[in-house]
Amino acid sequence: MTRRILACALLVLGNVSTANSQGPSLPIKYSGPPTSAAIRAGDLMTRLYQFADDSMMGRMVGTEYNLKGATYIERDLRRLGLKPGGENGTFFQDIPVMLRALDTAATTLSVDGKSFKAGVDFLVRATGAVQAMTNVPVVVWGSVYDTIGNPTPEQYKGKFVVVRSSAPPPGLSMATFRPTAGYQRFLAMQASTEAAGVLSVAPGDLTANQVRGVVAPTGPMRTFPERRPINLIVTPTVAMAILGTPVGDAAVGSTGKTVSIDARFNDARKPGRNVIAIVPGSDPKLGGQYVLIDAHNDHVGFSNRLVDHDSLKIFNQYFVPQGADTRNTLELVKDSANWVKVNAAIDSLRKLRPARPDSIFNGADDDGSGSVALMEIAEAYAAGTINPKRSILMIWHAGEEAGMWGSDHFARNPTVPRDSMVAQLNIDMVGRGGPDDITGQAKEGALVKGDVKYTQLVGSRRLSMELGDLIETVNKGSNFGFRLDYALDANGHPQNIYCRSDHASYAAFGIPVVFFTTGGHADYHKVTDEPQYIRYDHLANLTQLIFDASLQVANLDHRVKVDKAGPFNPNASCQQ
Repeated sequence: MTRRILACALLVLGNVSTANSQGPSLPIKYSGPPTSAAIRAGDLMTRLYQFADDSMMGRMVGTEYNLKGATYIERDLRRLGLKPGGENGTFFQDIPVMLRALDTAATTLSVDGKSFKAGVDFLVRATGAVQAMTNVPVVVWGSVYDTIGNPTPEQYKGKFVVVRSSAPPPGLSMATFRPTAGYQRFLAMQASTEAAGVLSVAPGDLTANQVRGVVAPTGPMRTFPERRPINLIVTPTVAMAILGTPVGDAAVGSTGKTVSIDARFNDARKPGRNVIAIVPGSDPKLGGQYVLIDAHNDHVGFSNRLVDHDSLKIFNQYFVPQGADTRNTLELVKDSANWVKVNAAIDSLRKLRPARPDSIFNGADDDGSGSVALMEIAEAYAAGTINPKRSILMIWHAGEEAGMWGSDHFARNPTVPRDSMVAQLNIDMVGRGGPDDITGQAKEGALVKGDVKYTQLVGSRRLSMELGDLIETVNKGSNFGFRLDYALDANGHPQNIYCRSDHASYAAFGIPVVFFTTGGHADYHKVTDEPQYIRYDHLANLTQLIFDASLQVANLDHRVKVDKAGPFNPNASCQQ
């Protein structure tokens, strides 16, 4: 809905140009002086204008442009003389990212001896290793939001789970039913390795788009070396052959005829790299432990459709105040008072410069700001004047925007022992949070605004009260004076921020985490997220706070205390 309304609004605005609606803007292009060991706003600006430049084309994982961004970081780490923390003595850890296409000619499926045709009667998706399966039983799952009655892990182990309905009940939104016990059970089933696969039934014949997305995909996926449940989409005809009745009439927990399938895929490797560096600890006893600081190096690429950057900037400010997270765009567009403000802004600024066509999601804040903040921290440690007792492990993850691919891959396949990681500090979107930014919503729905000295903390006390208290102490003791906002960390918050960035991959293994962010804004996941709108002085102060916090954790005479007891399950679905 939001995208359709946005397209209509841009047609109305046309190619009228505006300047930065938030006041005098920084330059569109900038080439700064060399950086230094001190954490400075000028250094961050120098780095970010390069890292979030149009030439990076949005740094989407699976593309050469993500590698270009990773190489930019790696080149600087080598210049600084830091120790490589990746694979085979390098700064890199490759993620298994594939363009995986179903081979319809070689893929077979049969039910009770009757064969069906791939690409016509069924489609298969798989993220793990695939092998032929013969005479696999099925069991029917009801609606994904049902709280009782659906099969237990013992009942669906080794079987295909036939999903009867995946739609929420009328009047219930995804944000509302996602936290429910029923939906969480469904997600746990999907994520488990117990089921052979999940079988969904299409309303009718497979559409051309459905087939094209599996047979000739344009986007890559992360793959796994082990077997994982496959996903089957079948027509009602196949479902009838399996169940002997329309899927809507099948009783929850009922079984049908067995299914035999041999799925074959053609894989093409695509780019995706974590960048990893280490500052060795100075203490002989504590140096083998690590304080992990991270950001993500990817964003969401580019569009094939040009818009006028400045007109879109004005539109976002009034009609999409939370960027891609805005849920009431239609209501705002209907408000004639907002259109008066938009037209007034356009009329006053139209003559300042010609239209600037734009189609690149530069990701200056998301997460260019975090990436360059971590580069500043790396340079500060590399100077050698401050020697932490524990080692500092710095990671620029790839694939966060695709679903935390890089952080989950590293957490499962770490290049240092996992139990040596004492804490994780995640830096994601730390360049905004000004008084005019809508940084999110409170759990009850009230809009949250930024401030002159503002940052959000998420997850800081969920696993370790001591870690959360330490951040507060650093903020007060060093006179940073940030207003620390915990509104979006509330349990059951519909925006689910705790589960939407890389710290979640480490918390799933029981590692204490803190997520630093200045929150959302009107340019979130928009082509208007560019370096000229970043608050560099604020970013420098917050970067220094994170540096000081990492040093405090590194120099503790004990490991950060973990309050929450396990077991921790990295395969479970995350819900705030």
